[in-house]
Order: sequence, then C-alpha cells, then structure tokens
Amino acid sequence: MTIYFAAIFTDLVRHSAVWNTVPKDTVTNIMAEHRYLSQTLASQYGRRHENFTGDGHLYLFESADVAVHFGLKLIAYWKQRRRSLMSAASGHDLPVRVGCHFGECSRMAEDDAWIGRAINIAKRVETHAEPDTLFVTETILELIDLPIFNFSEAGLFDLRGDFLPQRQLYRLTSVDHTALAARPDEKMTAEDWFLRGVSLAQHDKENVREERRCYERAIQLRPNYPEAHNNLGILSKAVGDIQAAAEHYQEALRLWPFYPEAHYNFAILLEDVGDRASAARHYREAIKLRPDDVDAWLRHAGLLNSMGNRIEAERHYNEVLRLRPGFAEAHNNYGVFLEERGDATGAEAHYVEALRLHPGYAEAHYNYAMLLEQGDRARAEEHYRAAVDAQPDYAEAHNNLAVMLHENGELAAAEEHYLIALRLRPHDPETNANLALLAQARGDDAAAMQFLRRTRLLESPE
Repeated sequence: MTIYFAAIFTDLVRHSAVWNTVPKDTVTNIMAEHRYLSQTLASQYGRRHENFTGDGHLYLFESADVAVHFGLKLIAYWKQRRRSLMSAASGHDLPVRVGCHFGECSRMAEDDAWIGRAINIAKRVETHAEPDTLFVTETILELIDLPIFNFSEAGLFDLRGDFLPQRQLYRLTSVDHTALAARPDEKMTAEDWFLRGVSLAQHDKENVREERRCYERAIQLRPNYPEAHNNLGILSKAVGDIQAAAEHYQEALRLWPFYPEAHYNFAILLEDVGDRASAARHYREAIKLRPDDVDAWLRHAGLLNSMGNRIEAERHYNEVLRLRPGFAEAHNNYGVFLEERGDATGAEAHYVEALRLHPGYAEAHYNYAMLLEQGDRARAEEHYRAAVDAQPDYAEAHNNLAVMLHENGELAAAEEHYLIALRLRPHDPETNANLALLAQARGDDAAAMQFLRRTRLLESPE
C-alpha cells in the first residue's frame, strides 16, 4: 500500500564529548526524556506512524502543515526541557535537529513498518539541519500554508540516494500564530481549525472554550477527522461532559481503529466511570499499538493493582521505569505499590528518587511523610510541610500535618492546618472529628460538641 505522507526525522546532535564524558545513566535518562517529549507532542498532532531507531525518531503525518507545526513545537519545547536535564551533563548540550519531506511511503505487508523515498530524503534533510532548526524541502514549502510561516533559504545540498543531483533546502523558523488567529473564519479549513486548537492546548483554562470551538469547527468541515474527535474528547471530559467525551473517542476509533492515543484516553474515561474491564482492554490495545507508551503502561499498572493482579502490575511498573528512568510519577506510584506490599525499603528508594527528579512533587512528599511517620516523625513533618508548600490546597497533607502538630502539643499550629483542611473539605468527617478533639484538649467544650455533632451528621447524613 502506497500513501503520500509528510515524513519527519528528528535527532539529537551528538557531540562526542557528551557521550565520552557523561555517565551512561545520565545520557540514557536524557534520551528517554527527549523520546517521551517527542512522542507526546506527536500524539497531539495525530502522527500516523512512528519509529524510534536509536538515532532518532521517524514520524509520518498525513499533512505537511501538521508535520511542520509539530517540528517547530518540538524544537521549542526541547529547548525549554533540556535546560533542567543538561545540568547533569557537565555543561554539554544536546540540541535537536529536524528534517521534513513529503512523498510516497509504502507499508510493508501486515507490519506497521514503512519504507519509501520520502522517508529516505527526510533523513538526509535532517542530517544537514542546523542545531535546533527545522529544514524542509521545496516540496514541503509548496504544500504548507506559507503566509503563516517564517522561513529562509538554507542552500543547495547533495542528498545521498536522491534522484536530484542537488536539492534546495529551506529553514523554517516559526509560525506566525497572530496571522493564523486573524484569518477570517470563512477562509479557515478543517486543518486550520485543528492547528489553531492544538496551538491553544496546555495553556490557561480560559482557552479551553476556544480550543473546543476550534475542534468543533474542524469536525463540521471534516466529520471524518479522528484527531479532532480525540482532542475534543479530552476537552469534553475535562469540563465534565462524559457522554460527549465517550462519543468522540468512539468516533475517533471508528474512523481509525489503530489510534493508540484514542484507546488510551478512552481507557481513562472508562476507568473513571467504573468500567474497569473495558478500560483494561483499551489500555492493552494502546500498548499493543504503541509499545513504548509509558503513560499507558503506568495507568494500566495502577488499574491492574486495583483489580488484584499485582504480578502484572509490578511488571508494568518495571517496564515504565525501563522505558523512562526519569519518570517521577512512576517512581512515586511504584513506591506506593511497594509500600502496600510491605516493602518499606523499596518504597523509600522510589519516593526519594521521585523527589530527586521533581523536588516540588507534593504527592511524593505526602506519601514519603506517611511512610516516615512510624520511625522518623521529624522528617515526616518536614515532608508534610514541603507538600503543603508545593500545593497549598492539599487538604490531606494539611490534615496529617495538623495531626502531627496536635500530637506534639502544638495546638495553635495544628488548629491552623485543620482549619485550612476544613475549608478545602468542609464535609470531611475526619477533619471535623480532629477539630473536636483539639477543642476538647484546649478546654473548649462548646466548640468540641459543635464539631462532634457535625462529625456525626456527616458520618450519618440520613
């Protein structure tokens, strides 16, 4: 089967000094983080195929516009992400370079493997790209919505294996989002609406309504747009419209049964509404279609544990950490899993690693504090305080910190944190009961009775 695709190749510029002087574990972690970022962004843009070769990523997109939007966002996001990663690499840097070409690609038999001139040329283009730069061929330039891109000539290059003796390459530097936003609605294509929507993703919550409108307009113009249905499903769930979210995920999967992100997102929704068997089926399908999807492995691990399949859950946690050693959330969740199984030493090691990777990780501070309570109350208190500093609306951490202060006789400080917890969770019987005990300890019997009555009402609302 031959299809025309926009082929994107990405690679980290490998300065020999990095590989010769930086510890292997550090380099492996940096590569894993780049891979995760690249795949996450590509999934937002609906890539139709991906392959990680060890030398970089290959992505295939149906649209040249979508491909170059992705390439430019990857460069921008990797610049930002690697600032924190490269501090462990002895001052070295690993910029990314990206190449893109549009042309024929052929799928090999029943395998999800693709070959073709477009892929070969895109790889050659990438090797000539400058650090943190996207190079494209003239074919791409002829297909994209040129007025909204900033570009310049990069020069003539010999591309090994190309049928042309030399090929003119171009340097794409940025998208003019202002120009895209200013385009009249009646001149917008389905793809324009989709790209405008993606450009709003992960910004302020106030953009959610506009992002939804973009995907809805894309679907009006092109009903068979699985990527728009998937993204609209995410937004529908975010605003609490579960039925609409389910319908969009189902439509995305009807249009593209091999859509790993739609399977993954639908699985999350099904898990949230209590259909664990169906959720597990969609997690398995997402992992089958994209075996290195660490998010799907991690969510499935938690679901398997809740279903009592602890052996498979542990295998999933280990696979996540093999694929992405620097995944703080996975270390934290695995720590909880090990603690539940009585392995306090293993749990502590993963909580510590999660906090090394992400010092402001409130949930990891909270979980580690609970583990420490039995043996090192002073350190437990430090981690509860770190949890509420990192996340001031963390009601459970405020409550647990208040309990510790209460037991230490620091009644005023304990009351402060109890009241914060109560403000955040006014209908929580535990916090009301704790405040009753504190009022009793202070000799305020009237307040104690008031909180005790509220506790009884909350525990027996009927």
